[in-house]
Amino acid sequence: MQRKKYYQFILIGLLALDIIVSVLYYIWYLDKKIPASINIVENTEESFDFNLPVQCNSISNDDIKVFNNSNKGGSLKVIAGKSSGSCKAELKLFGLIHYRDIKFNVIKKQKVMPSGKAAGIYVNARGVMVLGTSAIQGKGGNSYNPAKNILQAGDYIYMVDGKEVSSIDDIENILQVIGAGNIKMKVRRGREKIDVKIKGIEGEDGKIKIGTWLREDTEGIGTITYIAKNNTYAALGHGIADADTGLLIDISAGGLYEAVVNRIIPSKKGVPGQISGSVELSDRCRIGSIIVNNDSGIKGEMDKGKEGFSFEEKSALPVALKQDITEGKAFIMCQLGENIEKYEVEICNIFQNSKENKDMIIKVTDKKLLEKTGGIVQGMSGSPIVQGGKIVGAVTHVFVDNPARGYAIFIEKMFK
Repeated sequence: MQRKKYYQFILIGLLALDIIVSVLYYIWYLDKKIPASINIVENTEESFDFNLPVQCNSISNDDIKVFNNSNKGGSLKVIAGKSSGSCKAELKLFGLIHYRDIKFNVIKKQKVMPSGKAAGIYVNARGVMVLGTSAIQGKGGNSYNPAKNILQAGDYIYMVDGKEVSSIDDIENILQVIGAGNIKMKVRRGREKIDVKIKGIEGEDGKIKIGTWLREDTEGIGTITYIAKNNTYAALGHGIADADTGLLIDISAGGLYEAVVNRIIPSKKGVPGQISGSVELSDRCRIGSIIVNNDSGIKGEMDKGKEGFSFEEKSALPVALKQDITEGKAFIMCQLGENIEKYEVEICNIFQNSKENKDMIIKVTDKKLLEKTGGIVQGMSGSPIVQGGKIVGAVTHVFVDNPARGYAIFIEKMFK
């Protein structure tokens, strides 16, 4: 009898587990199919067929109208007005159970010029970035770690002893003037500004030290995604992060420079390749400024009169919204030599609610590109993706274990 009850408990447990797994899978499936926010171009109307048992509460105002499409279950019709605006519609499963609110945004129709040009990138941090702390040898031979548990990786030192600092030299010069003892610093940690005190230690070489690894600037090569009519641009598709901490660099200024592509180091399984090039950081070779560095890439303005780096109406394409993108053939534009070329890719998966810049999975199918690069290499980040006569996104990451595949960001995200 006890054994029978024991088996009953096991069966009940397995049934409960099966139900939980099924519910979680259904939630995941809904999340993949139904976006949390949708952009729609002003003065247009669209239908969204989710093919799921969902209904929404009808909304109507001057900017936007949202209602259930009576012709088909699980379908919404959205009519955008003549001005930008937004609203939220509550979505219910079977018309009863709250699932989520969808935000609809009315936006202006946009056209941009896809680029694909390689560019040199140089940015200055807003302050001096702390990479970590370390022990130092004092003049008497003792070991000290004065910054431990006071500073941490990702902090930005922007003031020392009441003086603003923007370089490692600034900090070191002030330390030598102050000498050993407590040193007051102002530090930015995320969005918080804090005051700290660190004891300066005289090292064996006679210099005052605080035991920190610091970085003040970053440089590299990336790809320009698009240039807009007002000569602003976006590039990379992902933010510039510090190589050691992995954190986004809080920039104070930066410049975009002409780049000469010298050679391509192909990607192999487990080893991502890269575009190798040369960049001259001079006013003569400067092509633009870097104003923004965020999760969707870098943005700024192109300098006027730079040939090949100015908006051309004849080369401009409409901007696709995520509902316009379909799985299937597309092409990317990138510079792997002297000229920009087009290469075929396949959009394999589309994720409606990715929290990062990994909205699509793409696969390189172009034999010429595979022979030259092995797939996606570092430096191709930002390469624009075009499908159906529209710019739909940009390359962001390579799959290290399969470099023919990688991630891409929706182009609409790069306008944020």
